[in-house]
Amino acid sequence: MAELDHLVCVVDDLGTCTRQFAEAGFVAWRSPSGGTVQVPLAHCRLELRSTPWGRRLLRRWRRHSGSEHEPGTVVPVLRVDDLEEAVAALRSAGFAVHDPVDRERSAPGGERSRWRQADCDDPDVPLVIEYRSAPPDDRHGEREIRRVVVPVHDLDRAARAYRALLPGEGAVWRAGDTVLQLVPRSSVQRATVELTGAPLPDPLVKLGLSVRHRPGDVDPAAERLAQAVRYRTVSYEERDRIDDGQFAQFGQFLERSFPRVHAELELRTAGHSRLYRWAGRADGRPAALLLAHQDVVPVDDEAAWTYPPFEGVIADGYVWGRGTIDDKSRVLATLEAAERALADGWRPRRTVYLAFGHDEEIGGMHGAAKMADLLAAEGVVADFVLDEGGVIGLGLVDGVPVPTAMIMTGEKGFATVRLFTSDVGGHSSMPPRQTAVARVARAVADIQDHPLPLRLTDPVREMVARVAPYIRGPLGKLAGRAASLGKPLAYALALSRESASLVRTTTAPTVIRGGVKPNVLPQTAEAYVNFRILHGDTTESVLEHCRRVVRDKQVGVELAPGEHHSEPSPISSTDSPVFRMLAELATAVVPEAVVTTGLVPGATDARHYHHVARERFNFAPILVDSADLSGIHGTDERLSLANYARLIDFTGRLLRRL
Repeated sequence: MAELDHLVCVVDDLGTCTRQFAEAGFVAWRSPSGGTVQVPLAHCRLELRSTPWGRRLLRRWRRHSGSEHEPGTVVPVLRVDDLEEAVAALRSAGFAVHDPVDRERSAPGGERSRWRQADCDDPDVPLVIEYRSAPPDDRHGEREIRRVVVPVHDLDRAARAYRALLPGEGAVWRAGDTVLQLVPRSSVQRATVELTGAPLPDPLVKLGLSVRHRPGDVDPAAERLAQAVRYRTVSYEERDRIDDGQFAQFGQFLERSFPRVHAELELRTAGHSRLYRWAGRADGRPAALLLAHQDVVPVDDEAAWTYPPFEGVIADGYVWGRGTIDDKSRVLATLEAAERALADGWRPRRTVYLAFGHDEEIGGMHGAAKMADLLAAEGVVADFVLDEGGVIGLGLVDGVPVPTAMIMTGEKGFATVRLFTSDVGGHSSMPPRQTAVARVARAVADIQDHPLPLRLTDPVREMVARVAPYIRGPLGKLAGRAASLGKPLAYALALSRESASLVRTTTAPTVIRGGVKPNVLPQTAEAYVNFRILHGDTTESVLEHCRRVVRDKQVGVELAPGEHHSEPSPISSTDSPVFRMLAELATAVVPEAVVTTGLVPGATDARHYHHVARERFNFAPILVDSADLSGIHGTDERLSLANYARLIDFTGRLLRRL
C-alpha cells in the first residue's frame, strides 16, 4: 500500500551540507524556493531542509520532547496508492489526520507534478502523500536507503500508525525497498539512515546518516570478519542451549577462508577448540602461544542494536556485531597474518602455537584447559603466551590526553560465593521476624557494605608511574610519586569506576532468589556474589572475609558449587624482552601511543596456560574509548576497519619478530 517516498532531514547549514553531499559523490539540486535540497537515490530521495524551513516538522516534536531546536531530525514520508484509504486507515486507528491538501512539486528539469498530502500533528506518525501523476524518475545509480531507524515517543502508538499503512509486525516495517525500524526515543535520540553504495564524510554521519558497504567496497579481510560474525557461536551457561552446528560451520568457514594455514600447519581439536602448530625452522623451545576464542556471549535485546548483532554489517567504517572485539577479530586477524606470511614463503624460526578456544566465555574448561593439557603432556614450555585483555585506550586513564597502550602483565583471579538459608515456610499472613529472603538480602548487604581493602600492587604502581608525565595538575603530581605512595594513590584510583577495579578485590552481587509465590513464605533463599580477586588476596581469604562480615549465623557461605574459580595469575616482568618487543610493535602501529602496563580485571583463557609458558601478556593494538568498551558484552559491539587493519598488521609484525 505504501512505499518510502523520501526522508526529510533538518540541518543547521544547508549550503555546507549540500557541499558535503557533492564531495561524497551525490547529485543534489536545489528547489526553486531555495530552502530545500533534493538528493536523488534509487527508489526514493533525501530532502534536506534548513532549520527555518524545517520548523513545521520540528513543531511536531517540540511538544513531546521539549526541544526548541533539533537539527538532524529525520522524518519519513510515505507514498501511498490511495490517499483517502490511507487517511481512513489512520483515523480508524485513532489518529487525527488533517484534511489532504493539493500541492505542486518541482522536479529536476523544471517539471511539475500534482500531489496531495495528509499530515498528523503527532511525532510518531509519518507524513503521507499521494502522487496524482507518476513521480519523476529520481533514480541515481545504485545508492538507496536500506534501513531507517526511527526513534518514537510511544512505541505501541507508533506501531499502530505504521500498521495502518505498511506490511510488517512488531517494530520492523517494510516500505517498498526500505526497512523502517521503530525504537523508543529513550534509548536512541536520533534517527539513523542506512545508505548503500557510497562513502559518507564524517559530518554527514553525525547527521544520523550511515553507509552499509557493499561486497567489494572494503578489504576482503574485513568481509571475512563480517562473515565470521554471522555464525552464532554463542556460549550459554546452560550448555544444552549451545548450538554445536554453528561451531562446526564456523570451523569449516575458517578452513575455506585460510587454505594455506590449513594445508601447512598441523591442526588438532579439543571439542570445537582448534590448536595449530606452526613448525619452526630450528629445534628448541617454542617461541609463543597466541590465543583467541571463537565463542561470544548472548545478546539480551537484539532490537536495541543499530544493526542486528549477527548480521555482520559493515557500515560507517565499522564491522558491527557480537564478537567483533571479543574475540573473533583476534581469531581472524591471527589467521589473516599467518596466511599472508605463508603466501610470502615465510616460516618462523621457532615453533609457534595458535590456540582458539570455544568456551572462554563460560570458563574454558572444555577448550583452553584441554589444549593446555595436550601441550603439557608433550612437554611444551613456550617463551610467552599472548591473549586478549589489554588495548590502546583513548581517555580510559583519567587525565591522560594521549593514547595509552596497556600491555597487561597479570590477571585478577575470580570466585563466586553462594549465600544460602532455609526456613519452615508457611502463609505470609503470619510471618516471622525475618524470612529466608530477608536473611539472605541482609547477608548480601553485609558483604556489599564491607568491601575488601584497597591495595596498590606493583603492576598498577608502574602503570601510574609510566603515564604520570602526561597527567596535569595535582593528580599528576600524585601519580609522579607512585613509587613512594601507596594508600593515597589507591584512594585516588578508587574514585573512578574504571580504575577502582585495579586497587581492590571487587564485590558484585549478581543473583538473588527465593520464594515461589507472593503469599507464601519462602522455605529457601540464596544469592551469588562474584569477586574479582586482586593479587594479595586468595579464593580462601575472600571466602573467610564473607564468613566474617555476614553476621547471621543461619546464612551459609560457600564457594558456588559447579562454578569455576581461579587465583590471581603470576605477574610477568616489564623488564622482559617480550614486553619490550610488544611495546615496540605497539608504537610501530600507533606511534603516538604511550606504553604502560596493568592488570586484566576479568578472566581470560590465558589462565589455563601458566604451566606451558614462561610469561603471559594480554594485549591487542586496537584504539578504543569508553563507548567502544561498553559494546563488549553489551549493545552495538563494533570494530573499526582501521582497528582491524591495525590488528592484522601488528600480528604480522609479531610473527616475523619471532
